Amino acid sequence: MLAGVCFLIIALSALVSVPGHAVIAVLDMDVKCAIYRHSDDENGDNVDVRTLVMGLKGKTNYTVEIIPDHNPKLTATTKTDSEGIYWIVVKVPNGEYSLLFKVNVFEGNGTGGQLVATGDDDAPCTPIYRISEQDE
Repeated sequence: MLAGVCFLIIALSALVSVPGHAVIAVLDMDVKCAIYRHSDDENGDNVDVRTLVMGLKGKTNYTVEIIPDHNPKLTATTKTDSEGIYWIVVKVPNGEYSLLFKVNVFEGNGTGGQLVATGDDDAPCTPIYRISEQDE
């Protein structure tokens, strides 16, 4: 048992000291989407893609890249809170035509920074109706 622990410590220290290798922190990321029914009757329904990432650097800018499978990609930038929590909602115009929303999160202002998290919505988008439609 002690030999296994010693080997693990030596292996991790070798990883840190080898150029080109970095230890990556484990991040918790969640992506959800919601379709706003009849939000734009002329062009199609809008979709909100909500991205939550925990475990990032506090008070740091990060950029989210939303890549819908049938719409143009979008980016937006915001700052994490003091605890490193990143929360952003991006509206995808006419998003109802997409079924999958892939999300990449980059450190900094724009997609040129280091990719720190990636994921997608793991379930179909939830439809949200206007109150008057629910009563019908």
